[in-house]
Amino acid sequence: MGNVKENVIGVLSAILLIAVMIGNTVFTAFTGRPMTETAAAGIQGEQVQLPVLMYHHMLKEESRHGSYVVSPEEFERDLIYIKEKKYTTVTLKQVEEYVTLGTPLPEKPILITFDDGYESTYAYAFPLLKKYNMTAVISIIGKYTDLYSGDVTKSVSYAHANWEELKEMQDSGVFEVGNHTYELHQVSNRKGIRKLESETDEQYRQLLFSDIGSLNNEIEQELGTQAMVFAYPFGTFSKTTDDILKEMGFQIVLTCEEKVNTLSAGMCPNGELIRLRRFNRPSGLSSERMFAKWENK
Repeated sequence: MGNVKENVIGVLSAILLIAVMIGNTVFTAFTGRPMTETAAAGIQGEQVQLPVLMYHHMLKEESRHGSYVVSPEEFERDLIYIKEKKYTTVTLKQVEEYVTLGTPLPEKPILITFDDGYESTYAYAFPLLKKYNMTAVISIIGKYTDLYSGDVTKSVSYAHANWEELKEMQDSGVFEVGNHTYELHQVSNRKGIRKLESETDEQYRQLLFSDIGSLNNEIEQELGTQAMVFAYPFGTFSKTTDDILKEMGFQIVLTCEEKVNTLSAGMCPNGELIRLRRFNRPSGLSSERMFAKWENK
């Protein structure tokens, strides 16, 4: 009886080993990278909660504060809260490596993002993030980056960061730069990058390749890097949008849905597009009330 039991255990162990080897072979074939032990374990259920904060503009004038404009003081209080509550800011690269390779994330990860690419992100957020040794993502609108680059008059109240400033922010290791369209960030009959009913799928694809692709080329030319993230303007998209963005080489998309992200190690072994939901940060809330949106759930 003992021999039979040992034989059964041996057979099961061999089957498990073969399954792991096959899984690793398939993973490597799709990604060009071997599956780590953490990724293999993660596929069996390891998960982390990743809250993502979304900021836009930042100004000192209280009269300008609102749903999309906070004060530098509010932002700094958020950073202090993050530090006190033992969160660790993570980069997009860390998130991508966790969901594809299973590379571990910190115990309490959090991602900070800025949309639109305002000058205020450079003037106020950049030095504060350096002060607290934290990282963030800035998704830019190419048309306005070009407009305020070169010898032009700029004011922090309305201008956007230029290519030189973005290069400084990126090279510091504090910021990763993402794509927020070249000039489709506008409220019109389309609203952002939503497909029009009158457009064919191919016309829509060509539109995105033309607009978003042109900014990708500029980012590569000006910053020497490829944008791995795209942020949906106004959170709008269509059923074919993700496939087109993936075809363009994006690994992560940022949405405007307010919900914490539940990620698993190795959940995207084949390079699936990672969709991250975000909490917009309005003015007028304490850090405690802001973070309670997910901490008290």
